[in-house]
Amino acid sequence: MKLFLTLLLVIPIFSVSAQIKAKIAPRDSDQVKVERSVIKWADSTFKEYNEPRFEKYRANYTDEYLIASMRVKSIDRRISELRKEYTMGKYQGTEQEFTDTMEDLKKRRKEAEDNNQDFHPKVTNYVISFWANIRLDSGVLNYVQHKIILNDNYEVIKSKIVGNIGDSENAKIVYR
Repeated sequence: MKLFLTLLLVIPIFSVSAQIKAKIAPRDSDQVKVERSVIKWADSTFKEYNEPRFEKYRANYTDEYLIASMRVKSIDRRISELRKEYTMGKYQGTEQEFTDTMEDLKKRRKEAEDNNQDFHPKVTNYVISFWANIRLDSGVLNYVQHKIILNDNYEVIKSKIVGNIGDSENAKIVYR
């Protein structure tokens, strides 16, 4: 019961932490996949657009994925602690036991990493801001910002215009 209560308290902290890390993390394969999907969506949605730009990428990871990710980090910590004990001469076992334990931990880490590669559902959704010069029915290109939401399969499930620069009040976007 204590473990369950601890997890209930810890998971939201890790969830918020992961959301923050996702915002500042370097471009990863998920972000690249999200951007490609948004470009594909824009190609099929707008008659004409150019100069696409992305901002505010965020992946809203599921608790299950965060727990699976923590498993990898936990195994890494154990490997590091074990090496430190061994190099400082504090390891109580034999050299063969140390080698066997390290091999087992490395195997478990590889399995955990492989599990995370194709984990579903990894996210509840991805969110990104998409800016582009989009053709209006007046013939003018207008710089428009869309908030795009994608599902776990990188499919656009919602888009909303949230900003623009230099638009005409009566002009409408020319869609395909």
